Amino acid sequence: MGKAKFFLQEAASSLRRNYFMTAAALLTVLLTMTVLGVVMVSAANIDAMLADLEQKVEITVYLEESATAEEIQAMQKEIIGWTEIKDSQFVSKEEALQRLRKDLEDSPDMLETLSGNPLPASFEISLKDPKTAESVAGRFDGRKIVEEVNYGKELADRIFSVTAVIRNAMAVFIVVLAGVSVMLISNTIRLSIYARRREIEIMKLVGATNWFIRWPFMIEGLLVGLVGAGLASLVVMLGSNYIIGRMREVLGFLRIPFEAISPVLLAVVLLGAGALVGVLGSGLGLRRFLKV
Repeated sequence: MGKAKFFLQEAASSLRRNYFMTAAALLTVLLTMTVLGVVMVSAANIDAMLADLEQKVEITVYLEESATAEEIQAMQKEIIGWTEIKDSQFVSKEEALQRLRKDLEDSPDMLETLSGNPLPASFEISLKDPKTAESVAGRFDGRKIVEEVNYGKELADRIFSVTAVIRNAMAVFIVVLAGVSVMLISNTIRLSIYARRREIEIMKLVGATNWFIRWPFMIEGLLVGLVGAGLASLVVMLGSNYIIGRMREVLGFLRIPFEAISPVLLAVVLLGAGALVGVLGSGLGLRRFLKV
């Protein structure tokens, strides 16, 4: 208990004596964690938008005119039983015609050219995982009541390839940013430790162990990391709330899945990253000065 109290007192005393370098380290943590938080929020929302785009990949199964009610009902029951299926809706010829008339309300001339009902009945199938569209669509091959199966293979493949590239690019960017943040913060903390190298050398010469010297600095690094990351979390959350509010006003007509990342998760990640970098930066920065 006495040692823990000493470590805390020493860390507080160190903070007071070296407030300039501590402030520099704190500002560095604040800026880097803010950038990391902005990237996390942006990446989460972009990923949610990509997932929403992928969900638009659906299968439409057009049926032959000769399909009976019993055959349609049996196929609907079979489709719903497949594990890949999220939902399956049967669209009758009459419903398909009503949809077309609604879509062509602004083009009455085109409606007049329609004779009878040329539209086929169909199943509109949504999937739990849109990437299974090709394999599910293949199950309708050779069915006598199936006229055509459409899921936009080329468009679907293009969507999946684009979303994969964007996700991989975001992952690489976050990893690189995290690495740069660690280096930047560690170097700033190392400069703070360098300013106190004489104290460290004196403590070492009078017999202090490496860990006895290291603990106060690591506690200081932990405090700097937590405070900087806490302020960064506040800045990111307030800023994202304001920006998201403005975007909702301007882009309210678009289905953009805002707030894809929980504020609690964001704060936990930034606090954890800040604390870890602060402790590691202090621990690593001390190594050269402990070799007296």
